[in-house]
Amino acid sequence: MSRRGFGRVVTGGAVVALAFGGCSLKDSGTNTVNGKELFAQKCGSCHALQRAGVNGTTGPDLDAAFRQSKKDGLGESTIAGVVHQQILHPNINPQVDPKTGAKTSMPADIVTGDDARDVAAYVAQAAAEPGEDTGRLAAVGAKKAEGTAEAENGVLDIPMAQAGTAFEFADAKAEAGQVQVTSENPQGVAHNIAVRGNGIDEKGAVVNTGVSEVTVDLQAGEYEFYCSVQGHADAGMKGPLVVE
Repeated sequence: MSRRGFGRVVTGGAVVALAFGGCSLKDSGTNTVNGKELFAQKCGSCHALQRAGVNGTTGPDLDAAFRQSKKDGLGESTIAGVVHQQILHPNINPQVDPKTGAKTSMPADIVTGDDARDVAAYVAQAAAEPGEDTGRLAAVGAKKAEGTAEAENGVLDIPMAQAGTAFEFADAKAEAGQVQVTSENPQGVAHNIAVRGNGIDEKGAVVNTGVSEVTVDLQAGEYEFYCSVQGHADAGMKGPLVVE
């Protein structure tokens, strides 16, 4: 496995241990509930991790990144140390999106201090593990979009989820005519709202926190609302919009 990005691991536990000698987080008093919540909020837009409910595509899939290492017997403590080091010292060599050719890199200081240790501990525990989290861990993390957003008086509100690459609603409905589509972003991760289909592709402003909005003239038909930030729609931040 190549050494690239957050979760880069060289095949074979011995190599990783040597590369990051002594970077264990064992018995560090980490809080994996906090780690999962922060991971979903700050890392899920780029990384996939099944137990956290996120499907980011611009960074490495962390289940795939650590699957072989766990099979080889690499312990969670060492994996947590590897992840922690990646958070503290993100890869300076940008990754290249195979679809667009765009270069991306993990930002510095995305989480720090005890929060960084908590995130590392959760990733080490959850990566490549089948099933779902239980207990207190089950209550946090990204949630799947559910239900239908319906326009009222020409305004269609589709809020963004509290964490991860998702909107709160899975689909939407509106009447034909001018529609103002609004989406509040409660996250610190940049997102926006956009609408495309039937020759239209209009994008709202990208916001870290606040409201993104776009006004579009829609004829009856099928459209899609989505986030136009690189990789977010591919990770699931989209849904059908039916206009009647």
